[in-house]
Amino acid sequence: MEQKMKRTSPVLAAAFTAAVSLVSPALAGDFDGAYVGLGLTAGFNAPSVPDYEASAFIGYNWDFGNQMIAGGELDLTYNPNSLWAATPAATTTFDGRLGYLAREDVMVYGRAGGGYTSGGPGSYVWDLGIGAEYMMQNGLTVRGEFDRVDPFETGMDTQVNGRLGVVMNF
Repeated sequence: MEQKMKRTSPVLAAAFTAAVSLVSPALAGDFDGAYVGLGLTAGFNAPSVPDYEASAFIGYNWDFGNQMIAGGELDLTYNPNSLWAATPAATTTFDGRLGYLAREDVMVYGRAGGGYTSGGPGSYVWDLGIGAEYMMQNGLTVRGEFDRVDPFETGMDTQVNGRLGVVMNF
């Protein structure tokens, strides 16, 4: 009986290890490095027309340890129903991002920067935002953001937006 137990113990250990590895989540990856993504945005302060936008972005993050991430992001947004004088409008912004890893697979962050829009006279803008990203498998993340895009020109409306995005990290 003792010899039979010696033979089955390694088999049971191997089966248990295989079962645990199947149920355990795979390592998601990390937020360090280059990324590209696409986003869809809805404006919350549109007076009469729906304010929907589509965007593409590219960026780079640096992991500084202690769960801190910093990076930069270039964003190009197209708005067919702009609140600003010219419709459609394209806006390009460059933002710095500072994030904190709430979990290994979740980063919360703030962003701030400036850019240019084709939406009206004096077309320089500044923006502020907050967001969160969830890292899935194979470097794919999903994100949600709230941001404010404000023209330096007086008389142009501030845009307050909610955005959902999908990101590929490299």
